[in-house]
Amino acid sequence: MNPKCQTRGSGLRGRPMSLFGHWGVDAEGEAFMSQEVKDRVLTSTRLPSLPTIAVEVIDLVKQEDADIKQIAATIQNDPALSSKILKTVNSSFYGQAYSISTVSHALVVLGLKAVKTLALGFSLVHNLKDQGGDEFDHMNFWKRSLLGATAAKHFAEKINLPEAEEAFLGGLLRDMGVMAMSQTLGAEYQYAMQAAGSDHAKLLESENEIFETDHAEMGSALAESWKLPALLVSAIRFHADPEPADLTCRKVARCVALGSMAAEVFMVNEWGDDPAKAAALDGYRRRAEAWFGWEPEDSEAALREIHKNTGDMQRLFELPTGELGNADDILAQANEALMAISMQAVQETVQLEEQNAKLKDDVYTDPLTGANNRRKFDEYLDQQFKACAAGKSPLSVLFLDADHFKNFNDTYGHATGDRVLVSLAQTLKDVFGEKGVPCRYGGEEFAVILPNIDRKDAAKLAEAARAAIEAAPVESDEGEELHITASIGVACQEESFFKSAEQLVKAADNGVYAAKKSGRNTVRVFVPRPKKAA
Repeated sequence: MNPKCQTRGSGLRGRPMSLFGHWGVDAEGEAFMSQEVKDRVLTSTRLPSLPTIAVEVIDLVKQEDADIKQIAATIQNDPALSSKILKTVNSSFYGQAYSISTVSHALVVLGLKAVKTLALGFSLVHNLKDQGGDEFDHMNFWKRSLLGATAAKHFAEKINLPEAEEAFLGGLLRDMGVMAMSQTLGAEYQYAMQAAGSDHAKLLESENEIFETDHAEMGSALAESWKLPALLVSAIRFHADPEPADLTCRKVARCVALGSMAAEVFMVNEWGDDPAKAAALDGYRRRAEAWFGWEPEDSEAALREIHKNTGDMQRLFELPTGELGNADDILAQANEALMAISMQAVQETVQLEEQNAKLKDDVYTDPLTGANNRRKFDEYLDQQFKACAAGKSPLSVLFLDADHFKNFNDTYGHATGDRVLVSLAQTLKDVFGEKGVPCRYGGEEFAVILPNIDRKDAAKLAEAARAAIEAAPVESDEGEELHITASIGVACQEESFFKSAEQLVKAADNGVYAAKKSGRNTVRVFVPRPKKAA
C-alpha cells in the first residue's frame, strides 16, 4: 500500500473497552490491531467468494490469445448473467442502433473489456447484494454506489478514456470495504459508522481513528485477494484521494473519485442541511474544474445526465436503491444553498473588511476629536516629504496652538475644554477639506499637512483657519457662548531648503512661537533667508 494513503489515528483511547477489549491496546494505550482487523475481514467465512463465472472470465481475458467464442461460451453457462449482459447492451445506456441477440455479438460490438467488466459487475453485485449484516443500510449503500459508478463511466467517456467500463465497475465496488467491515466486524464497525453519521467523507476518519485502517484500504485488499485487475484495485484504494495513485491508474481513479462526489450531491439532498448541500456541490464543481477543466455549467449538465443514466442502470442491476428523486429539484436546492452560503461569505468578508478598516482608522484616529492623530501625522508627513523631494513639488505644514488654553480649561472645566478641541478639529476639516490633512499633534496643538500647496497659498489657508476658529462659538456647561483664538505657524518645503521632515516641522513650530510673541491670534510664516552671494 502507498504510505501516503495510510492514516494513523489516535487508536482506541477513550473508546469503550467492552467493544474492543478482545483486540487489546499496547502499554501506551495505542491500538495495535490494524493487521488483525485486515486478517479478520479477509479471512472471514461470512464474506462471499468470487463467483466461479467471474473467475473464469478473468482468467480467460488475461490470456494473450483470448478466444472470444470461449469467453462467450463461459458467460453463457450462466443464463441469468447472459440475460443481464444482453439486456444492458441493448439498453439506452449504451445506445446501440440495432438489437444485439448473442453474447458473442456483444463481445464484437462492445469489445472484450466492456463485456468482461459487465460480467464481473453483475456477478459480484449478485453475490454482494445482501451482505453487510442486519444493521446495514443496503438502500443507501447501493444508491450511492450506483450513482457513483454511472458518474465515473460518464466522466471517463467525457475525457475519452478507454477504460470507461473499468471506471464504472470501480465506482460500483469502491465502497465494498464498508460492506465487508460491517459484515465481519459487527458492533465494532457500527460504532465507527455512528461516529461518522450520514457524512460519508467522515467515515474514513472514523475508521482510521478506531481501526487504524479504512474501507478504501480494506476494499482494495479484498479486490487483490479476488485477483481483480490492478486498475480496479487502484480505483477502489484511491477513490477518496486519487492523487497518490500510480500515473497509469490516476485518470480512472479521478473519475471514480469525482463520481463519488457527484453521488454525494444527490445523497446529501436526502439528509443534509443547506451548508452540507452547498459544500457537496461546491466540492464537486471545484474538483471537476481542477482535474478536467470543466466550467460549472458543464459539471452540472453532467449531473443531469448521470441522474438519468442511473435510473436505467437501476433497472438493469435490480438493486435496492429506492427513488432517485428529481434531478432538477435536487440541483436547484443545492444551487440555492450554495448561493446563500456564498452571499453569507460575501457579507462576512465585507464585515471583516469594514472591521479591519475601522481598526486601521482607530490606529490613526484621535479618540476625542476624530481628527488624525500624531502617528498619522508622522507617517503621512514622511511619505509626502519623500514625494516632494522626488517630484520637486511644494509641501507646506501648518502648526496651530490654542491661545491660553490652560487658563480656559481651568476656568470653564475640562468638559468645556474638550468641546473646544472638538470644535477646533471640525473647523480645520471644514476649512482645508481635501487640500490638507488635519491632525491632533498633542494636547491643544494641531497640525495640518498640505501637499502641493506653496508658501503663499498655505499662508492664505492659515489665515482662513485662524478667522474661522475665532468666529466659531463654543458653549460652556452653563450655556455661555465662548470664543477661543489660535496662534498659527506655517513652513513650506520649496527648492529643497529643508533636509528632513523634522526640520520642516521645527520651522512651522517656530512660526507658532513667533505668533505668540506677536500677541497671539495671528499667523506667522517661516521664510528662509536667502543665501549670501559668494
